[in-house]
Amino acid sequence: MRSPGILLGFAPLIVYAVFAGSSVEQAKIALLAALVAAVVAGYHDLPKGRVMAWANLAIFGLPLAALGLFGQAWIISWMNVLVYAGLAAVAFGSVLARRPFTLQYAREMVPKEIQEHPGFLTANRSMTLAWGAVFAINLGLSSAAVMGPPGYKGPIVLLTFLVLAAGIAFTLWYPSHVRKRKGAAGDRGGPGQR
Repeated sequence: MRSPGILLGFAPLIVYAVFAGSSVEQAKIALLAALVAAVVAGYHDLPKGRVMAWANLAIFGLPLAALGLFGQAWIISWMNVLVYAGLAAVAFGSVLARRPFTLQYAREMVPKEIQEHPGFLTANRSMTLAWGAVFAINLGLSSAAVMGPPGYKGPIVLLTFLVLAAGIAFTLWYPSHVRKRKGAAGDRGGPGQR
């Protein structure tokens, strides 16, 4: 799953973080930049109906409309909470719907005969659940940053980036781990053994 697509999907979040500020104008610029990044990063994924590409449009487009058109300035303080709530909902919702979002990327990277294999589906469910956990942890951290003392906001935001980095590292490591484990199981007596 070393597709840049799944990792490129984080570009809007990173762009938002770079441009975000505390003023309404800074928030509008950050949301607009993130929305543009969502369109650019999702250029190939949007026509394919990839849920994370569409989620990025909603996660950054709807708050931009609420802030720009309706003056809902409360969004500025709660934006990270909204982002991670949306991402967690997509990740866990895709697992509940039995269509883990990582499958949309992984299927392009494996032969067709593997795409419906139970082990492949289980690995993608596990990866999607891991991302759901990353988003849920960051949802909790972002909520603490908004509701806690102001002095803790910076360290908490830094911690959210470390949690994201752990998710990215897991995404890069896990597929090769599964392939190695499958190869080792095959050496011990066949594909049905673990």
